[in-house]
Amino acid sequence: MDFRPLVQVTINGVPLSGFVFSQLRSVRVSDTAGFISDTAEITFANTSPLSRFAMPEPGAEVSIALGYLGEFLQMGLYIADEVEESSPPRMITAVCRAKAQGETQSGFAPISQQKSRSWPAGMTLKAIATTIAGDNGLEPAVTEAAGSIVPGHIDQLDESDLSVLTRIAVLHDLVAKPAGGVLYVGRRAEGVKASGQPTATVVLQEADVTRWSMRRGLSEATGTIIATYRDLEKAEDVEVKVGDAEPVRRLRQRFRSEEEARAVATAESRRAGRAKETLEVELPGNPSIAAEGRLIPIGFSAAASGVWVVKTATHEVSEGGYRTMAQCERPE
Repeated sequence: MDFRPLVQVTINGVPLSGFVFSQLRSVRVSDTAGFISDTAEITFANTSPLSRFAMPEPGAEVSIALGYLGEFLQMGLYIADEVEESSPPRMITAVCRAKAQGETQSGFAPISQQKSRSWPAGMTLKAIATTIAGDNGLEPAVTEAAGSIVPGHIDQLDESDLSVLTRIAVLHDLVAKPAGGVLYVGRRAEGVKASGQPTATVVLQEADVTRWSMRRGLSEATGTIIATYRDLEKAEDVEVKVGDAEPVRRLRQRFRSEEEARAVATAESRRAGRAKETLEVELPGNPSIAAEGRLIPIGFSAAASGVWVVKTATHEVSEGGYRTMAQCERPE
């Protein structure tokens, strides 16, 4: 394989080439699990008074591919959100966010528009996500485990569809993200990309990485989670416990039913369990490393061995070369 890094940037369907491409100084792509929008940052030099060029206005579509000859992967489709010119030296930086199909040229997606409606009790998350996807020109990709969740009655008052999904995702420890024309909803650490496609499993020898660090701590350790719901018939608060060890943590919010309280307590217990151990690695660029993907370190240390799930993957190509940084946590 040729290990010279390759970059392809396409703006509004036109690949950068010639002089403009020669002014490209860095490309940074951040792929994050959860409901945080993926981002890309592109920086150009713009130093010659005779050849200064106009960069795309906010709202332009940007696609990025990174890799090497023989391993060249599309990183995603984005909308230019902010474009900044600065000096000295003269530079142009475009900050882009993951594109949801149906966005206007100004970068405003229908899924971000406020609206008012109600979601009835008994409706599954799959039905909610499928309806929202259809309303916003997206293809639904909902995993079986996430789709079977019944969030209960939800009032959407002057709130965007994306905000509603984010609320549900936070409560139930889910990934809910529109990207590349797909609305993906699934459990964290299921090994599925935002596109709904399976992620890769990457095996790394210690010699493959530039640096690594692993942290184990008690700050996130939780033995028992207690959630409270209101029993309307008895007019009293009732506790639901998940786990039976120390320390004990109580959730402040009061929930509407035993089912909701137990689901949220279980999700919080999973979240705390994953956060007890974290692994960070930096290595020469590897485009196969993506959020929600599996990473297996070999020869790092006994404590670091086993399977990890990538929480955030950052890819950066600059004059110094191509590097990848990954923050990982344990699967459930």
